[in-house]
Amino acid sequence: MPTFIYKAYNRGGGQVAGSIEAAGPKEAAQALKNTGLYPTEVKEAGKAGGHALFSQRVSPSALASAARQLATLISSGTSISEALEVLADNTDNPKLRSILLETRDSVLGGSSFSKALEKNPEVFSPLFRGLVQAAEASGSLDQVLPRLADYLEKRARIRSEVRAALTYPALMTIVGAAVLGFLFVFVIPKISRIFEDTGTRLPFITIVLLWITGIVRSYWPALLGLSGGAFWFIRRSSRSERARELKDRLLLKLPWFGPIVLSFHMANLTRTLGTLLKGGVQMLKALEICAEALDNKVFNNVLETAAKDCTEGSSLSTSLKKSALVPPLVCHMISVGERSGNLDEMLLKTAESYDAAFEDGVKRSLSLLEPVLILAMGLVVGFIVLAMLLPIFELNQTIR
Repeated sequence: MPTFIYKAYNRGGGQVAGSIEAAGPKEAAQALKNTGLYPTEVKEAGKAGGHALFSQRVSPSALASAARQLATLISSGTSISEALEVLADNTDNPKLRSILLETRDSVLGGSSFSKALEKNPEVFSPLFRGLVQAAEASGSLDQVLPRLADYLEKRARIRSEVRAALTYPALMTIVGAAVLGFLFVFVIPKISRIFEDTGTRLPFITIVLLWITGIVRSYWPALLGLSGGAFWFIRRSSRSERARELKDRLLLKLPWFGPIVLSFHMANLTRTLGTLLKGGVQMLKALEICAEALDNKVFNNVLETAAKDCTEGSSLSTSLKKSALVPPLVCHMISVGERSGNLDEMLLKTAESYDAAFEDGVKRSLSLLEPVLILAMGLVVGFIVLAMLLPIFELNQTIR
């Protein structure tokens, strides 16, 4: 049966909120009345509000905020089930509210907090669940949750900065494509009729432009279909393990963007592993979770090999040295951390270093990308203008 989120008044006049399973909203309201509650709002979980279509996703920042608030409530002596209910009452995201109430119900039913989180793997990553499980075992949930919130906020901030930086180049590309489409479909064909009527001999550059225009005007449905088919084929084929690994290797070997991609994944790897170890997760489990958290098949293989080597008694730094992908600096920092017993701190310091390298690389690339886009658009527009003006100049000379 579906789950419904409700707000109601009890017999004492106090406002309460929660969730209930029922066949429909009327049945849910009747069930609440039978328990002595007077519902004011009953909505199906995940469909609350007219904007629910845009609220089905729980952002990392919202999850980080919930983790931080949960740590504050637990440290003040609030039970987990009560803290989850308070968080559900205070969130504006219907999806997150539904998940928090579902988790609370599981905890009230006797499940552990970490086990209850497994019902929503699309929201709570293996890293989130692994840290919570380790914190529950050590009784340090109020200390681990703020670190988890820091980790989520850091990742969300980096992603937000990259998206914001890519907005202007993306906008330029879209506007440029729209302008070129308008020129090829509406402007150039009208001007080309003038040349056809005069019967003058056209320069080669104009012939090329008119040929391209003819193809675009005559076959644009086929071109759109071909582009869509190519996009679908690439998306479908990229789901295979072999295609993913090939794509990830290619990105790492690109002349300019390869080092930036490497910096991003090294920052992600070291921060994830450092956060897990600092939260009390054992090394082998941390490597397993880290491999799942990284969205790169090549580094997944590296971490799987490292986990196997550590099982056989090898150190992490010795195993990572075998890989040509892991920079010597990272191996050295891990080796120092292993000798000093502060591996988690060394990994987090290394993550900060690669974060700075990644952000600097993105800024430099974007600062170069903008003039390159402007130059490319200038060349295309210049080609079109030149191809249109040359016959006009020749026609003018002929008339004189």
